[in-house]
Amino acid sequence: MATSTIESPSKTDSPAFPLSPNDDGATLDYVPAIEKIADETAWESPHSTSYADDVLERIDDTLSLIAEAQQVACGNTPVTSFDISIIVPVYNARESLPEVLSRIEEVMPASCEVIVVDDGSTDGSWHYARSLMPKSNLTVLRRRKHHGRGSAIRMALRHSTGRVVAIQDADMAYDPADLLGAVWPILENKADAVYGSRRLRRDTRRGISIASRLSGRITTLVANLATGMKISDMESSHKVFRGDLIRSLELRECDRGFDAEVTAKVARRAKVVMEVPTSFEGEFLDDQFRPRISTLMQTLRGLIQYRAA
Repeated sequence: MATSTIESPSKTDSPAFPLSPNDDGATLDYVPAIEKIADETAWESPHSTSYADDVLERIDDTLSLIAEAQQVACGNTPVTSFDISIIVPVYNARESLPEVLSRIEEVMPASCEVIVVDDGSTDGSWHYARSLMPKSNLTVLRRRKHHGRGSAIRMALRHSTGRVVAIQDADMAYDPADLLGAVWPILENKADAVYGSRRLRRDTRRGISIASRLSGRITTLVANLATGMKISDMESSHKVFRGDLIRSLELRECDRGFDAEVTAKVARRAKVVMEVPTSFEGEFLDDQFRPRISTLMQTLRGLIQYRAA
């Protein structure tokens, strides 16, 4: 496996696919009683996080099949492929979510689907995202309880269809425009995964706290030692993957351990991993998403646990 750093290309166009409405988000509300039972009982298991997610995954997959069957019955065959799937995990980001989605629409090509997953928000994020559902390339999904960023991303992966899958957080600390530089190498078959690195742009470092810098350096060092990769910013939220690659991985982490798990597992399958510069405008994440000592330990555990998985 090779790792390298590239500059963002200047391409601005991409072949478009025809789009059609997607009713996954609406369908999730059809059986609130089932999801409520899963949320309230599954957490009693000794392996509660994974077990609860497994239960919800089965429910989500069943609902997706029902939604697609309804589309076919109405003569509206669902879209089966996009160039790009952008996953937006959301937790109490009502103020920044409109700007993020507007920016994605502004900079991304027409052949891009956006999958918003509300992870149990209490500030109206879900209702705002749901109000946008008439948009043909938008899918809105919901966790009724807060399970973690990794869980939201995993849920979105099951609904993604893109040749390329990109992750964009909802807090606007990262500019969606920077994802373009990470998407093109994969579309052109030059890379299997591309990480956006804040450390390749000196003007972004002022927005990163000392604690976050230290945490990031430690986890990135361990990631490189454990996987053989040579990346500079393992914890960056801007990550882009070949769609077939990321969907083939058995991912289990629900919170911040997701970055460590996906990095370790991608390293074993990807032939080429690249880095591109990405901007960063400061730490606006909610407390549940901020780097802390517990997060650092969770990440290190994940790297060690999954390096041979």
